[in-house]
Amino acid sequence: MISKLAKVFGIKDKEKYRAQKVRTDACQYNFTAVNMRFNKVKGFFKEAKIEADFNIHELEESFLHARWPVAGIRTGIPERDKQLIEAPHFFNGLEYEEIVFKSHSITKESKNQLVFTGDLFIKEHRKTIAMYVGYQLDKTGYQLFVDYSLDRFEFGIGESGSFAIGRQIELEFDLYLEFETL
Repeated sequence: MISKLAKVFGIKDKEKYRAQKVRTDACQYNFTAVNMRFNKVKGFFKEAKIEADFNIHELEESFLHARWPVAGIRTGIPERDKQLIEAPHFFNGLEYEEIVFKSHSITKESKNQLVFTGDLFIKEHRKTIAMYVGYQLDKTGYQLFVDYSLDRFEFGIGESGSFAIGRQIELEFDLYLEFETL
């Protein structure tokens, strides 16, 4: 009866826009760093563990938590990957096995743009950040597009006095969340 009344009065069934399932086969977690001031080093995280409860109509109840295993860093050069993963001045993956983001809030910035505010943990460093996230909605769920410029000095990544690696690391993540089947 309530859903019939909601349709008569033009109220959308907000629960049908809830997405918790991640399509891991469609997600990508890419990064780019500038090396020696002119050479771009591109790479990706092999996988991520994503927990989400997302509904565009109930952002105050929505959240997104992500964990990227440091051992999954790939740049196409195995020796460089090993150094990035294991070296204490990079990600120190033997001691800190994951990079973690936990959202505190999700707010709408404009028509197709959101702001995810939360804590980013890299090694022993924690910083509250705000990421602009574009999104698209289709009949199966949401596509979230994250572009974030990470200041590696704030997280102790690499040697701070070295000019070999640029200060900013550009992150580009594409996430696909599917609607719950009711």
